[in-house]
Amino acid sequence: MPTPTHARTTRTLPTPTLHCACCGRPFTRASGRGPAPLYCSADCRTQIRIRQRVWSNRPGYAASGTANHRDARFETACAS
Repeated sequence: MPTPTHARTTRTLPTPTLHCACCGRPFTRASGRGPAPLYCSADCRTQIRIRQRVWSNRPGYAASGTANHRDARFETACAS
C-alpha cells in the first residue's frame, strides 16, 4: 500500500478580532461564512437603526432623500 505524499488536513485560520461599529467592543465572528458582521449584538444593530432613522429626519442630512442645502458662504468659486 503506497503512503500518501501529503495528508489531507484542514487549515484553520486564526479568527481575527473585529470591532463593533456601534460601541467599539471587540468580538469574533460566529461563522466564517458570508460577509463580516458590523455589530457585536442585536442591541447594537437596533441602536444603529434608531440612529439612522433619527439622523435621516434631520433637515439638510444628505441621506434623507432631499438635497443637502448648504449655506452659500461655503460654496467655492469653482462650483458650477
